[in-house]
Amino acid sequence: MNRKKPYTGIITVIYTVVIIATVLLLTMLGFSDNLPRLVITLIAVLIAESVVFGYTLFWIKSAGSVSGTPPILLSGAFIIAAYAVAVVISAVFLDRLLGLPAFWYAAVQLLVLAAAGGCLALIGLYGWNAGAQENKEKQATRSLFRQRKELADIKRAARSWRHAEAETLVKRIGSVEEAFTYSDPVSRPSLFATEDMLSQQIALLRDQVELLLSSGEPGKGWEAQLEGIIGDIEATLQRRNRELAALK
Repeated sequence: MNRKKPYTGIITVIYTVVIIATVLLLTMLGFSDNLPRLVITLIAVLIAESVVFGYTLFWIKSAGSVSGTPPILLSGAFIIAAYAVAVVISAVFLDRLLGLPAFWYAAVQLLVLAAAGGCLALIGLYGWNAGAQENKEKQATRSLFRQRKELADIKRAARSWRHAEAETLVKRIGSVEEAFTYSDPVSRPSLFATEDMLSQQIALLRDQVELLLSSGEPGKGWEAQLEGIIGDIEATLQRRNRELAALK
């Protein structure tokens, strides 16, 4: 069951009650002695209430999908609150107290709405760019993290090898894993070929270790063959680090 649905329902009921109360109060209590200004005030206040309602639903939907409260949401909430206060203050002073002509009063309300919309658009654009950059960074680091995990799995499998050289094999694989740990995880599109080669070499190492585990007694020359694969991985990793350093 979606826990957000009860909150959405409650907020919708509150919004409906507030809308009805706003219309009744502004029309029945004679908030303005000028019908055009009254209509403008009513529209402005209803828009402000609708914006607050919409942003509240957006907050509930967005805040629940991430840990903590994103600064973007807080900034947007501050802008919405400032906009609602500005609408109320302008209605009280420009309509109720000063009786500003309807044309200029409408212009002020539109200016307030446009300013709030512009600020929200800038905040949204910044948040979109920040999210896109974060996704790029995750994508860039995913390849190396996957290779680290594969090496950890290979080392874990090597521990189960019943052979006198098992400990030496585990240590050798561990040294390669440690080299990956100290390598910069951030990647670049131009490194795709090098990182693809690393993945192939790690897959070859996994196949070799699985072959050792499945055979009762390893064949002659297995140590040199395994060392050659590990040496290739280390050489390719060093090449990747040099290429990455040259791009910075």
